[in-house]
Amino acid sequence: LLCWIGTRKLGIDGLHVYMDDFYGWDFADKLVFFHHRLRPARQVQLLILWDFISCPYEDKKQDHDELLKIIGFWVDANGGSISLSPDSIEEIISHVNTFLATSDRKPRLRIWQQLSGHLNWLLNVIPWARPALCEMYRKMSGKSHSHSPIYINAAVVEDLTWISQVIPDAIGVRFVDSLHWHDHEADMIIWTDASLKLALGFAFSNRGFVYQLKPPVVKPGNPPPDIFFLELIAILSAIHYAANLIHPPKRILIHTDSLDSVAVLSSLAAKTELHNAPLRAISQIILLTGIDLRVQHIEGKLNIHADLLSRMLLSEYKRLFPSDRVDMFEPPRELL
Repeated sequence: LLCWIGTRKLGIDGLHVYMDDFYGWDFADKLVFFHHRLRPARQVQLLILWDFISCPYEDKKQDHDELLKIIGFWVDANGGSISLSPDSIEEIISHVNTFLATSDRKPRLRIWQQLSGHLNWLLNVIPWARPALCEMYRKMSGKSHSHSPIYINAAVVEDLTWISQVIPDAIGVRFVDSLHWHDHEADMIIWTDASLKLALGFAFSNRGFVYQLKPPVVKPGNPPPDIFFLELIAILSAIHYAANLIHPPKRILIHTDSLDSVAVLSSLAAKTELHNAPLRAISQIILLTGIDLRVQHIEGKLNIHADLLSRMLLSEYKRLFPSDRVDMFEPPRELL
C-alpha cells in the first residue's frame, strides 16, 4: 500500500518494494538535505511520507550510493553487477570449513541443510557455483529425520573444497548484459565433438584442434569414461583455450551434438561425480574470467569440422578445408 501511495499519489518514479524493504533509483545530482544529510530526492519523498503517517523506520538504514550492500551482496546499479562482499565470502568459507571439520565426519541432516541453504543463497550472485551442491544433494536425498547422521564422502569434500578456493576470486553476476545477446553477437563461435575411443576435437574460424585419446587409467571402483564425459572434456578444452588467449572473448557460443552436455550446462547439475568433475572445471573458468557462455545443440551432420577431428579423419578434414590449420592440444587435466 505504501509503495502504491508513493508511486501513484506522490509520483516517486522507480519505487519498488520487496517484503518490507523499499528500493529505487535517482539521478546523482538530485540530492536534498534531509535529517542532517544529503539524500536522493525520491528517497526523501518516501521518508516524508513515512514521517507523515508515523511509520517507524531506522534512519541509519536508509542508505544510498552507487554501490550498496544488500542482504550481503554488493549491488552496483551503474555497473549492472552483483558481487559478494568480503564478509560474505569469509562467512561461507568458515561455514564450509566447520562442516568439513566435523569430528566424526557425520554431520546431522540439519547441519547439511543449513550449509546447502547458505550455498544456495550464494547462487544468487554466482550461479556457476551450483556444481558444488550436486553431491550434497545426492547425499541428502531421501532423508527426512533432522538428526540423521550423514557421512561426508570424498566427493563432497572435493566439491566444497573447490567452492572455497574459487569464490574469493569469482566474478559476480552482470545482470545488464549476461546472456542478453543474439547468437551472431558472439565474440567466438566454437564447434566441439568427441568419440569414445579415438579423439576429442574443437574448431573455430579456420582453426582445428584435436586430442588423440589414450587408453584410460581407471582406479578400482571408479567408472570408466563414457561419451558424455568426453563430450564435456571437449567443451572444457575449447573454453580453456579461448580463456587463455591474449585477448579472450567475452561472449562464447559453443555448438555440440551432445544433448546431455547442453542439458547439464543449462542446469549446472550433473547426476554423477564423473560428469560433475568437468562441469566444475568449466564453471571455474567462467567464475574466474566472467566469460558469458552459451552452449547450443547442433545436429551431428552439421557439426562437420569437429566431427572429422574427433574421428581422426585428418586427411579428409584437410581435403574439405584446405585453408584450415589443425593443431594437437592437451585437455586441462589440472582443473579436473
